Amino acid sequence: MTNQTPDGIQLLLDKDAINEVLYRFDYLSDDGDAVGAIDRHCTDDVKFDGGVLGTAEGKDAFQESAREIFSEHPFTRHLLHNPVIEVSGDDASGKWYALIPSITREGQAVWMQVVYRVEFRRVDGEWKISAYKPDLTFVTPYEKGWAEQPFIEGIPGTLEW
Repeated sequence: MTNQTPDGIQLLLDKDAINEVLYRFDYLSDDGDAVGAIDRHCTDDVKFDGGVLGTAEGKDAFQESAREIFSEHPFTRHLLHNPVIEVSGDDASGKWYALIPSITREGQAVWMQVVYRVEFRRVDGEWKISAYKPDLTFVTPYEKGWAEQPFIEGIPGTLEW
């Protein structure tokens, strides 16, 4: 008798584990431990491409970027949804929408909508984030909303709708 998991079941288990990694990553970040989230859930050679938020290669550089980003937005709550995940052996990629209520360092309430494009690699049997790319759709003042003012002052952006 073999203890091998059927391929279809393994795919579901992998997708669930990948979702869990991203959820835990965001919970830690929202709780003020983005540096710990990167340390626990990213590969050593992780790549970060935040567009207007900057880029980084490796855990140390990504952690420094995260410190800067979360100092600008000390309160965030990532509401992730609509995942699409592709798994190929020990590599995977996925895309999630996120609606993020946030408060800036100046105390301004904002809404952010982000599309996360994330790559994963299985390391020692555990899924880790190997590339992290947030694409900002809007960062808008709570009072005005994304239709009236899609980007707050200081965040460059162009409308794509």
